[in-house]
Amino acid sequence: MNTPRPHGFRVAPLLSLCAMLLASSAGLLHGQSDRSNDTTRRQLRDAASAPASLESSGSANIRGGRIAPASMDGNMMKSVGGSPARFNGSMQVQAPAPLGQLGATIGGAKDIGYARQLINGGLVPRFVDFSPEGLYGEHDIPTPQSDCDAPLCLSLGYGYAPTTDNSSNAIFVHLGMSSNIAADQFKRSALDLAVVIDRSGSMSGNIESVKTALRKLLDKLTPDDRIALIGFDNGASLLLAPTSGSDKAAILAAIEEIHTGGGTNIEGGIRLGYDQLAAMPSRDGAMKRLMLFTDQQPNSGATDPESFVGLVREYGARKIGLSLFGIGFEFGQDLAYTLSQVRGANFFFLDSPERIASVFDKEFDYLVTPLAYDLTVRIATPTGLKLTAVYGLPTWKEGSRDAVLEIPTVFLSSNRGAIILRYEKDGDGPLALAPGDRIAGGTIGYTDIAGRTYADQRDLRHAGPARLAPGTQFYTHDGMRMAVALTNIYFGLRDGCTLLTEGKRKEALDAIARAKGVANIENIALQDSGLANEIRLLDKLAQNIEAGQAVRRPAQPTDK
Repeated sequence: MNTPRPHGFRVAPLLSLCAMLLASSAGLLHGQSDRSNDTTRRQLRDAASAPASLESSGSANIRGGRIAPASMDGNMMKSVGGSPARFNGSMQVQAPAPLGQLGATIGGAKDIGYARQLINGGLVPRFVDFSPEGLYGEHDIPTPQSDCDAPLCLSLGYGYAPTTDNSSNAIFVHLGMSSNIAADQFKRSALDLAVVIDRSGSMSGNIESVKTALRKLLDKLTPDDRIALIGFDNGASLLLAPTSGSDKAAILAAIEEIHTGGGTNIEGGIRLGYDQLAAMPSRDGAMKRLMLFTDQQPNSGATDPESFVGLVREYGARKIGLSLFGIGFEFGQDLAYTLSQVRGANFFFLDSPERIASVFDKEFDYLVTPLAYDLTVRIATPTGLKLTAVYGLPTWKEGSRDAVLEIPTVFLSSNRGAIILRYEKDGDGPLALAPGDRIAGGTIGYTDIAGRTYADQRDLRHAGPARLAPGTQFYTHDGMRMAVALTNIYFGLRDGCTLLTEGKRKEALDAIARAKGVANIENIALQDSGLANEIRLLDKLAQNIEAGQAVRRPAQPTDK
């Protein structure tokens, strides 16, 4: 019987074809049409219906064939104060989303909407306007297939692939997140909301977008919910005292009365919002959350990030979450991005009516629903490798040999999230992996929303039957291929903007071309419409640079 070829494995002759495609793709940056296929290939499997647990399996199923066990040591998680559960230790090639099954993503930035808006508007963003976690958050990244049947499922996969930022090979490890919760069976908990609205003069062109979002939010409220509305300009005021979600007429009337004028005292608005939430009597099973809508950085009250972070962290420790929504071309996202890293926080940019509809029609119930807190991943780097980067987790501290990943919050989502670790050769010689070689190992733990803690140990080894070396590629599952493609797209966006800032226009275009070429090659296999959209974004950025655009300076607070 012939051994099936590992998913994503390529020999050198195919790389020659890839090189030709890369050259062709680079040419597209200079006016040729992009024929990326917009067909999304999704395979569905039945939703799990067994009682919640985190199951473990060492199998690695490759399109009907078998390869060596994944060697991921799926030991039973130790549950402190709760029932035992199991993490998923399986690694399979195909990772179809179960029909109607929800995913899980970390807090923080949920999109790159601000940078996307600038690029589509003919401008060039700063490199810091992009984040890998924001880019990943806009896509459903399949996890290794498993029989995990729990609200939070964590899995590891890996890939051996080229990088476009230094033209070398790297090992990418995918920490994937998913859930067994079915969308048609999910009912969120009751909410106590304080919605804090920027009504400063600069919001005059954006206030209707905020009102549109608030009307959609109103449609999601139930009689079990309570909502208060706070407006801020130079100061802050209560627009609507805490009101039942059943009194939609009163809530709508308060929304329609919002008008603009004055400065941007975000601190005053947030403090009044937190005061309203703290004063609401706690209810069994109910969650508390503050939502902030703004288009600017603060220009009155506290303006330094440290003051805001301390305030948000204080209330986050009291289980009062924060969701930030940015709006408009003049949005200064630095503060919002910083605050979104705190426990219980997330951040969205509302760049279009379609995005508003997506967030408040499709995602609202999920973005207010944490699944876990304080997810900590400790991964030891084996001899011969070095950890060079972690993408998708901005709180990672660069410079240590081993990875210590501290994730404040994991939220329910319609997408499956990802954190990507990058390993390169430590020392001389090419990066290579033989079957059975250890890639990573360590511990994973988190606290669920009921306060129970879980911990598990992992050991990740190369499970393929062939040695991996320059000239080959390997992916344990399609989500790994997708994650690597998105990471290389991030390199193109980041490096294109960074090099342009340094006055290196040609080098900036070359970086974008490399990223586009590799992404086009991967999308031959994936045929993913979302990936095709990101390739077009690279195209548009290149066009803006070729048209002579400079990098846009950060927005400055203004009064209007």
